[in-house]
Amino acid sequence: MSDAGASAAVGSTEARDLSEDRDLSEDTDLPEGRGLPEDLGHDLGWLMGQAQYGYLEASAAACGQLPGGLRALQVLGAAVEGGGRNQIEVARRFGIDRTVMVRLVDELERDGLVQRRPDPADRRARILTATQRGAEVHAAAQQQRLLIDQQILAALKPAEREEFVRLLRRIVARLLDVDPTHGAAACEIARQQIDAHEGPDRAAVTG
Repeated sequence: MSDAGASAAVGSTEARDLSEDRDLSEDTDLPEGRGLPEDLGHDLGWLMGQAQYGYLEASAAACGQLPGGLRALQVLGAAVEGGGRNQIEVARRFGIDRTVMVRLVDELERDGLVQRRPDPADRRARILTATQRGAEVHAAAQQQRLLIDQQILAALKPAEREEFVRLLRRIVARLLDVDPTHGAAACEIARQQIDAHEGPDRAAVTG
């Protein structure tokens, strides 16, 4: 999904349609793995990719009023909640490229959602703060995202949803522990483990 997001407006009917005024738990009796390709049903990378794609596409409804889509909503949330002292820290927190971050903040500021001012502790940095309108837009989008979360996890029973989120938190916490910049160190560790595992096999073949 591009940063431009979808054109649906915050507060529109899309997210309300996701709930359909019914108990989403009725979807939890779907047979496990029904409809999945046999050759990909146990492929972790493919499964995670499909889950991410589905979440990003559904989230477009909650981000439609924002010119930068989900990333813009993350930046706006940091400005509302104080999730990062300045623009550089916010970009680092969400793994946003510096040039992309500048564009996102420019667009949010142009739309009257955030303000930036010099950081007294670092003249090169800018502190992000949300305007009143920015806080209202963020609150509305978060309400939409709650409905989206319910829809994405509709195949799980309530206890399973809690367990899924708990396990996902553990996975992400470990990845951030080995590499706060998202991924490089974790990939290197994985590569070393693969090399260590394949080493004896390679020796046997070439010996």
